Amino acid sequence: MDTALRLLTILLFITSGTGLSQSHDFNKNVLGNADKIIIPYSYHHGFIVVDVVFQRLFPLKFIVDTGAEHTIILKKEYVDALNLKSSKRIRLFGSDLSRELYALIYRNTFLQMVNTNMVRHDVIVLEEDVLKLEEFVGTSVDGILGAEFFKGMLLQIDYKKQQMVLHNPSLFNYEKLEGYTAVPMEVFASKPYISSVTEIEEGKPIITRLLVDTGAALTVMFHNNTDSLMTIPALIVKGNLGKGLGGEIEGFTGKVHQLDIQGLRFNNMLSNFQDLDEALLDEGKVRRNGIIGNLLLERFTVYFDFAKSKLYLKPHKNYNKAFDFDKSGLTIFAFGKELNQYYVKYVMDGSPAAEADIRPGDIIRKVGMWSTKWYNLSGLNKKFMGKTGKKIKLTLEREGEILKKEIVLRDLFDRK
Repeated sequence: MDTALRLLTILLFITSGTGLSQSHDFNKNVLGNADKIIIPYSYHHGFIVVDVVFQRLFPLKFIVDTGAEHTIILKKEYVDALNLKSSKRIRLFGSDLSRELYALIYRNTFLQMVNTNMVRHDVIVLEEDVLKLEEFVGTSVDGILGAEFFKGMLLQIDYKKQQMVLHNPSLFNYEKLEGYTAVPMEVFASKPYISSVTEIEEGKPIITRLLVDTGAALTVMFHNNTDSLMTIPALIVKGNLGKGLGGEIEGFTGKVHQLDIQGLRFNNMLSNFQDLDEALLDEGKVRRNGIIGNLLLERFTVYFDFAKSKLYLKPHKNYNKAFDFDKSGLTIFAFGKELNQYYVKYVMDGSPAAEADIRPGDIIRKVGMWSTKWYNLSGLNKKFMGKTGKKIKLTLEREGEILKKEIVLRDLFDRK
């Protein structure tokens, strides 16, 4: 997945006073008498998607999102079909505070993942699905499983095996984590935060507080207006970074000299930069300088120890190799019943795609000789991460007209 230009970070801020809570015995109820439970997941375009049964009836797909506090159902038709009664209506706002949205709280609903016990859990249900996550995840998405669900647990994520493991921390043998890097982790509003040493410019290190966010399909995103010492790199590309409740998220992409997490170092790393709304900063709703997402985390085996406030990381081989990134300037969304049709959502100014006169709204019918129906969203995007100079022929449909276009891939961050 393109670490720079095709990301989503689910920016969801909820007004205070929701009254959502979780019992102290919640993790015991999830695990039962087991010391651990293995939960398989699918990995789509940088998102962890698990199967969840809602109210003993509906099989749903949830994104596992440690960057969101609460569990959210995006599609209100499920609670409507069951005639469930909400307990409270709350106001939501997105990152730009420009759109007023509302959601409903439903208490003690039944949730169950694969191999877990069924538990009662409060959920927030959007009155309107404004996110439409399936378009840029490339698979069906019905909700978000927030960090509160894992409160007091030891959550292991194995990106190679595509499975989560829930451990009972009181029964866990911590000697198994010998060889892992232990990173101090602060848990605030159920969400995990760590500190790193970041050099955006060489020789100018700053301490950055980062939210560890499995609901973000990115490497790292920095909020450059949260610290006076944090600057945007000299060479940047402006573009759309994703979508939140307030609408499109604009920002920049550039390379930071180094990111250091307890000696685990990434050099010359492609990162994203976004200003946070000053109102959110003034009201103290944001307590971070940035976000670490799945595209960095997937290079490790990860343990979130929510009980003892530690993050454990075991790097894979060549964990700090260069990240792949898009060389076309295209952002592509999926559509259709099977989500196997694709259209151009954005075109970066001055990019190879713009030079080829590809426009937002164009439907991609073929890549070379192959119909795009043979691709998933991740596979299609990988085609545009090839070597500089590679030519890719596209067959597009624009307002009923079939067009032939050719893109010549180029490193958008090459100073030449």
